Amino acid sequence: MAGLALANIRARGARNLGLAALVAIFSALLFGGSVIDARLSQGLESLSARLGADVLIVPYGYERTAKAALLRGEPSTYHMPAEVLGRVRSFPGVAQASPQFFLASLATACCSERVQIIAYDQQSDFLVRPWISAKAPPTLGEGQIVAGSKLNVEVGGELFFFGVVHEVVAKMEPTGMGLDTSVFLPLESVYRLVGNIPALKEELPDPSGYISAVAVKVEPGLRPKDVANGIMREHAIEFNLDLVLPDAIVTETARELAGWASTVRRLALAMWLVAFLALALVFSVAIGERRREFGIYRLIGATRSWLGRLILAEALFLSLAGGLAGILLASLAIFPFDALIFNSLGLPNLPAGPGAVARAAAVALALAMVIAPLACLRTVLSVTRSEVQPSLRMEA
Repeated sequence: MAGLALANIRARGARNLGLAALVAIFSALLFGGSVIDARLSQGLESLSARLGADVLIVPYGYERTAKAALLRGEPSTYHMPAEVLGRVRSFPGVAQASPQFFLASLATACCSERVQIIAYDQQSDFLVRPWISAKAPPTLGEGQIVAGSKLNVEVGGELFFFGVVHEVVAKMEPTGMGLDTSVFLPLESVYRLVGNIPALKEELPDPSGYISAVAVKVEPGLRPKDVANGIMREHAIEFNLDLVLPDAIVTETARELAGWASTVRRLALAMWLVAFLALALVFSVAIGERRREFGIYRLIGATRSWLGRLILAEALFLSLAGGLAGILLASLAIFPFDALIFNSLGLPNLPAGPGAVARAAAVALALAMVIAPLACLRTVLSVTRSEVQPSLRMEA
């Protein structure tokens, strides 16, 4: 029966190709959406786990810039007086405070590539170390850096920034965030780099008197937002400050993820219904066209139940072909261009494990394979409950 069903599908190639294409579009939407959803969820978990600061104090107007650097690795340079660090450390409710300096490299002869350079204080840091691979040395020396997981350089390799060659002593674990395309080095090292940049050297004659951000961890039992608001009331006007709440980044990202996933599910459902209705209509019309064919089958001994199974087999093969084609097309669209997709979404991106991909493919294929058989049920009942031989005699 399988061979006959395939032969019947080939005999009506153009029409069946269109039906399989409808199923393919549905399965591509469902599989692609499920894979992206799984990767976004993993990225969100990574984001929540690795944003170890309760508050990030930044210069006024750089809240969005700081978020873009964390989430998408968009290179930027900004600074504020280092005096802010002492004020924040002494503020009631602050348990720990550590400075950072953000410097954007350039896509010119001065640098290997354009990346975000993040400098941190090795003595007080509690934010960067959890991002860095366990293989990194406890203390980075002069000219040593840790590279993000997506940078095209291996441990032991070198990167060139502003006239200084840096040795990559470790690579960061994947985070799904902009940190994957950043490099990390001690504060002292970045201050020396600033001295090699004419524009910044003129603006910051003493680089050590400036920082870009203060990562804050509040005392247990206190609300980060309350402590942050207190810091703002006390020092925002004097130092022109702004703040970033990492929890708010996670919440906002989760809200965007939920909205995106909901849209994909609605599109997949709409496509499933369109495919179902189109298949049901075509199978219903096909009955009239195939009366003579079914009559011949009956004359050579086929039972009505056998005819019903034949129609179901054809429908199943259509669904299978469409489902597999949709999964293949979605894979070709997602996996080679994942960085572009997730950057355009502005959301964290971690590779989905083989298990998550396999589950998404299995669900998409299973749902795709039931469309055509369900759509042709009315047709099958019509064939198995009616007598087709008279129509054959009338046409003979």
